[in-house]
Amino acid sequence: MTGIYQTVVVFGALALLALTLRYFAGNDRRPVPDLDGTDFGLLSEVAVVPTEEAANVLVQKLKKNGVRATRSRNAPYQVMVWPQDVPNARLVLKS
Repeated sequence: MTGIYQTVVVFGALALLALTLRYFAGNDRRPVPDLDGTDFGLLSEVAVVPTEEAANVLVQKLKKNGVRATRSRNAPYQVMVWPQDVPNARLVLKS
């Protein structure tokens, strides 16, 4: 009787461990990371400039006017904002 009891306890402990690991580690279904730097997810492009300095100037101008903005890491530099900020960003960049 003790052999069956020990087997049940061992399998029960393994099942509990498996469920715990599944809960905390999960099944990672995120997409593969963008290693070449061309996928910006939800961000929308509002300007493309040839130099890093120009991109930084535009990003700072947008941020001063309350628009969340960033730029790409590689030339030609893309200035990007969230989709809901695109109209405001284009208005700020026109002036």
